[in-house]
Amino acid sequence: MIIANPIYDVVFKYLLEDLEIARELLSMILGEEIVSIEVKPQETAAELRGNNINILRFDFKAVIKTNTGEFKKTLIELQKAKQLLDVMRFRRYLADNYRKEDEILTEKEELEKRPLPIITIYFLGFPLDNIHRSVVKINRAYWDVITQEVLDVKEDFVELLTHDSYLIQVRLLAGKSRTQLERVLQVFSPEYLTDDEHQLDFQGDVSEPLVRKMVDRLGRAIASEEMRNRMDLEDEIDGIFERALGKKDKIIAEKDLEILIEKQRAENERQNAENERQKNEALLKQIEELKQQLKK
Repeated sequence: MIIANPIYDVVFKYLLEDLEIARELLSMILGEEIVSIEVKPQETAAELRGNNINILRFDFKAVIKTNTGEFKKTLIELQKAKQLLDVMRFRRYLADNYRKEDEILTEKEELEKRPLPIITIYFLGFPLDNIHRSVVKINRAYWDVITQEVLDVKEDFVELLTHDSYLIQVRLLAGKSRTQLERVLQVFSPEYLTDDEHQLDFQGDVSEPLVRKMVDRLGRAIASEEMRNRMDLEDEIDGIFERALGKKDKIIAEKDLEILIEKQRAENERQNAENERQKNEALLKQIEELKQQLKK
């Protein structure tokens, strides 16, 4: 079954903009039921590029039903990086979210502005040096340092200052699936790559309901001429930065970006529908921002 390659930012974004798919996928990763979910309006899938990093970021506001039956409102920060990253960027986005507040219903049934607990999920398109597992959770435990006893408690003060993290290394997803989560994440596995890097020939288990939903949506994506054009553009942008890094020649990169700008302007003239014009203008803005980054 031919589907769009979700390692591409534009495809990953398209997949997760289906909030039902996002809810089910995040529930499976966390191992807890997400009752409701929304993409925070002020964030809405921000795409950022610069030098040697490509990052796609989502901020989801979710209500989670825990395994103990409690309900908690949580901010889920999901980031996807294709290449070896500058960790300071991840830290900066995380710091932004630590400063944000949301309305919480207190024990006195009153609405109060408070910071939300944060969970971070990182989809990595490159291997880590010392972690050789496809999906890893980094969580917190409360220890009595004196007695070395694990404390079965939770404290809001601590929960708001620390967070759990999940690492998903896409390149390590190949191979036999042992769990339901692995069967779902097979959709991202590079083992199904074809000669055309834009698409995968997915041979995973489509009897899994969530896999079927994801595959259907990714099948629609690869059938879209607009989506393929955007993947081409993403390849061109990546190539420009790779050449700029190799040659240390920012002038060449700037000229290449100018060509892309003209290419997108010509595409704008060809498009008649207003929604297509808005999408292309967004790409132009992104490329202009890249030019400014290169000039720094």
